Amino acid sequence: MTRRREQARVPRGAVLACALAASCGSGDPYDATVLAAASLSEAFTEIAASYEGRHPGAEVALELAASSTLAAQVRAGAPFDVLATADERTMADAWRAELVERPEAFATNRLVMIVPADDPGEVRTVEDLARPGVDVVLAHPGVPAGAYARRALAALGIGSAVEANVVSNASDVKVVAAAVSLGEADAGIVYASDVTPALAARVRVLPIPERVGVRAVYPIAAAADPEHPRGSRAFLDLVRSPAGRRILAAHGFGAP
Repeated sequence: MTRRREQARVPRGAVLACALAASCGSGDPYDATVLAAASLSEAFTEIAASYEGRHPGAEVALELAASSTLAAQVRAGAPFDVLATADERTMADAWRAELVERPEAFATNRLVMIVPADDPGEVRTVEDLARPGVDVVLAHPGVPAGAYARRALAALGIGSAVEANVVSNASDVKVVAAAVSLGEADAGIVYASDVTPALAARVRVLPIPERVGVRAVYPIAAAADPEHPRGSRAFLDLVRSPAGRRILAAHGFGAP
């Protein structure tokens, strides 16, 4: 089992702890420590596997968490080579702090609503989220998925009413998806890319009107002081290559 697979869902702060223990890294110049938004889990896991296949002996340490959590790790001095966030604001903060090189958008995403397969809340449209008694789970407003969801709800004029129905502010969008699939809420808002085949078997997917005009933009950047300069550049090149874009598209992401 590669180190990438072992760290795919490690506890928060694990990258920083690893650095303090001075135990990370095999020494291969094409190793790469990649911090990526939780919604990129499936796509970046596949990209990391492709990368390792292209660079025999190299390993990708993939840390997946809310963009805000990753940004906090970077500010705290965690070593990394590449940062990919689910919003431009978080990346812009890292850029202004001179923690990353100039970022660029590499993918987009859209919001959808999910409800448990048996639909206990009888949710048919996004407006039903404002109905009294409907239990809603959203990502925390401090993470991109939560901010995007609230922006869409506000554009529909139901932001305050839905907020009153929120029973949980999840730490990241994957937690939202899990909560709804387990029947812990009547509905939630996630990214289209989060609706994997496994999740689709347990939930119903409902659209959010395109008129709200909310689109998630994903930027990526190399660390200003990367652990592995060659790995940093090579991983970025793969993400932005036709092969990387095909993987992203296969997992539901749009072009930048």
